[in-house]
Amino acid sequence: MSTWDTPEVQALGEERLKLLREAAERAKGKTGMERLDVFLEYGEKLSAGGSLPPEEQKALLAAVAASLPKEEQKQLTQVMMMLGL
Repeated sequence: MSTWDTPEVQALGEERLKLLREAAERAKGKTGMERLDVFLEYGEKLSAGGSLPPEEQKALLAAVAASLPKEEQKQLTQVMMMLGL
């Protein structure tokens, strides 16, 4: 199952899913800080100025992970587990 097919990502709805895919595509090939800037920008669009509920935060982090090389995906997964996400 791909990141995009997980229940928490699918539960976001088509419009937010489109934004997540767009963010993941724009983040590909960027360095860590450049990638973070892209996801911060899209995080603001997804939340429409408010804070994201925990399940939507997890979906955004899953999209970030999908844009990373395999080794960095492992590191992000470890960090997420340490944070309880």
